[in-house]
Order: sequence, then C-alpha cells, then structure tokens
Amino acid sequence: MVLESLTDNGVSMRYLAIISILALQGQAQHGKLDDKDKAKHPFIGDPVAIEAGHKQFANGCAACHGAEGKGGRGPNLLERLRSDELTDPILYQVIQKGVPGGGMPGANLSENEAWQLIAFLRAETSPAVEGRPGGDAKAGEESFWQTAKCGGCHAIQGRGGRIGPDLTNIGALRTRAQLRDAVLAPDLNPVQGYQSATVVLKNGQTLRGVARNRNNYSLQLQDGDGTLHLLQMDLVREITISKHSIMPNDYGQRLGKQGLQDVLAYLSRQSIRPVETAKK
Repeated sequence: MVLESLTDNGVSMRYLAIISILALQGQAQHGKLDDKDKAKHPFIGDPVAIEAGHKQFANGCAACHGAEGKGGRGPNLLERLRSDELTDPILYQVIQKGVPGGGMPGANLSENEAWQLIAFLRAETSPAVEGRPGGDAKAGEESFWQTAKCGGCHAIQGRGGRIGPDLTNIGALRTRAQLRDAVLAPDLNPVQGYQSATVVLKNGQTLRGVARNRNNYSLQLQDGDGTLHLLQMDLVREITISKHSIMPNDYGQRLGKQGLQDVLAYLSRQSIRPVETAKK
C-alpha cells in the first residue's frame, strides 16, 4: 500500500514576509519562547480535534486553499506547512489575524476552534506515527494480514510478500493523508518500480508482474508469487508497462469505513524507531 519551493509566486513571498514579521513581533513582545510555549498543544495528534478541524477547513478554508489544501486561489498549504518557520503559535496568529495585503482574512475563531484547525493541518503534513490513530490498530493488524490479505504483497519487519513496497517504516515516511490516498487511490501517486508489467517472450510465454530492473540487455521481472525472472532482452518479443499501480483500487469498499480506519491506524504505527509522540 501504499509533498517544495516556498517562493514560487508573489503571494507566497508576501505570505512568508508577514509570517516573519509576526514571529519577530511575538519574540520582541514576549521574549524567546520558553519550554512550555514550545510544547505541543494537546489537540495536536488528537483524532477528535483533527476531525473537528477537518470540518472547519472544509466549511471555510477549502474555498481558497482547495478541498485537500493543495491550493486554489490561495497557496498550497501542504507545501507551506513543511516550513520550520511556521511554528504552531505563528500558525495560530495567521489563522486568527489573516494576512493583511495577502488576500487572507482573519478567521476570528474561538481558541479551541483555531487549535482544532491547526491539529488537522498538522495531521495532513506530519508523519502519521506522530499522531494518535483514529482507529483500532489491533483490529487493523488483523484486517491487514487476514481480511484484506495485504501481506500477500507487502512485508512488515520481514513478514509478508515482496511484490509491493515494504511497509516496515511507512508510518514514519508518510502522512495520515498519504496513507489514506495510497489505500483508496493507489493510481494517484503510484510508487516507481512497482507498476505492473506484461512481458511476452519470443517462445509465446507471457509473464506478468513488476519490472524491477531493465536495461538494453536484460530484464528482471518479479511475478505475483514473488519469483524473480532474469530475462535476456534478445528473448523478449514485447514489454508493456502499465501506468497503473499493481494494487487494487477497491479497498474502500472491501474494508468499509471502520475497517479502513483500523488498517490506517495499524499502518500509522509502523516505524523502525520509536517516536515519543506515537500512541498505541
């Protein structure tokens, strides 16, 4: 199963300039942030707060920033929020006061509402393992290995198949949104090296699987059973590389709403190193 330049236009330049001014003003008025100020707000990573923030985003921010925060009249928030300059206190000020001269009005939300919105935005841009899962990770483990049989293609800590990407560290490498997209819409951003291939040999034999390595002289094709076929190109009549992911695109229907949340919770816990903010 399976977000860049901060100054790509004039709006973003003004945006960053105002953020910097706000940051400097805050430090001048209050001094350097102490440890308490640096601590994460309790809403960050909380599934209930994230869902409430999602609804606020959909009912307001999405009109300019797009339904998924990827940009519209306003900038792509998923890119902007990766900046270390955008700390949570600065983001709070931007949400509440807006960006004067930048086309963004202040939201004037309650304190809790603003932090719920921040919780949602952080969940969309931070590694999934840093938040608390919205589903039951234990039930998701059962679905992953038994019901959905994801382990037929994917491995976790050495267990499972090899034809799909290894998911041992997927919770630390992908955001909550990326995990969801990878399960529901695998063709949206197919992982390079895992697109399906069909090879027809000159002797009439047809092989299907994933083309691992290919050059002018040879081809390595891994089939659905995990067997790696080493083929000389002079024996190949035709190769067809699909633009689609090898992963089925109907897991939303197969798992149902709760089952999907559980599998995503399980995947979000997959990390090769412990993360202090990760919750079981």
